[in-house]
Amino acid sequence: MTVPRVYVQSMLLAVMCLGQFVTEAVSLQEAQATSIAESGPEYRAGMKRSESRPTVHQLHPDQIQRSLLQVLEREMAGKVQAIHAVVVDPLDPMKVPAGHIGLKVSPNGVEEGLGRRAFHVQININGEQWQTISAIADVSASIDAVVPTRVIQIDSLLEAEDVTLHRIKLTDLDHQLITNVKDAIGKSAVRPLQTNNPIRLGMIKKPYAVRKGDRVSIEARHGGLSIQVVGLARSNGELGQTTTVANVDSGKELRAKIVGPGAVRVEF
Repeated sequence: MTVPRVYVQSMLLAVMCLGQFVTEAVSLQEAQATSIAESGPEYRAGMKRSESRPTVHQLHPDQIQRSLLQVLEREMAGKVQAIHAVVVDPLDPMKVPAGHIGLKVSPNGVEEGLGRRAFHVQININGEQWQTISAIADVSASIDAVVPTRVIQIDSLLEAEDVTLHRIKLTDLDHQLITNVKDAIGKSAVRPLQTNNPIRLGMIKKPYAVRKGDRVSIEARHGGLSIQVVGLARSNGELGQTTTVANVDSGKELRAKIVGPGAVRVEF
């Protein structure tokens, strides 16, 4: 059987092309290997430098806010029930070196109280001082204050069911609000008190034990001798205060100490 000449020529051409392709591929692999071998130390050094770059962490505003709250809680201990602080500067996270982050917060100057305040924040990394920044926060607080459960008229006595506690947002630490219901019960209103409005110290007082025009029992003491007569109170007075009374029989006015409701004592 005779193979056509055209077929033989095609096969020879294919073999020649394949050989050339294999030779070029081997040459390319050798060139790449040589290039890697020649640049090996520099390449490895570059990789090492890249790996040795320090990792960067971030300090977030909420971390600063938590540290501020700790300082404010110590500053206002015993004065309020709850403290709130919102950081308004910085608002964005800041880059810090890798490591344990510690914050030391101190007020800017002698500034205290509520409202917008500035603080110094010392940033420590692994116990070492790294940088100090300024932070600004809006500080507010609230307190449980005594409020009336109903309208209380002037001179009315406050009973246990007349008062309760409500959480009140403060505008000033010097609030003069009554925070214990025991301090309000049994007192009388200096002015009308509105429902759920916090009661301040100047709004209530000790009730009058003696009122002007009331008939009172006057006890006159001298040594071991005691005499009681009826008198009229010339003015209002609280327990322990001194008031003027008049003897009903003689009309004589005396200065007497109020010792109880409707009772006064005169010492000779």
